[in-house]
Amino acid sequence: MSGEEQQNGKWAPWWIYVPVILGSNYVKQYLVQDLPVAVNAVITLVLVGTLFLIITVVYRSMRRVDR
Repeated sequence: MSGEEQQNGKWAPWWIYVPVILGSNYVKQYLVQDLPVAVNAVITLVLVGTLFLIITVVYRSMRRVDR
């Protein structure tokens, strides 16, 4: 992500998304390790999409408060 994109405040920095998504995926793998691969993949896609949305909404709402 370039500095210009970073300054507009639309997206949280990558270092916020990565640990949250990796950590939650690690916990998910522990909890659903016995499910079929297809089900696991669907759960992963929903989990990552939801976390991405939540992180972005929280980040944008925090940026609005600062302004």
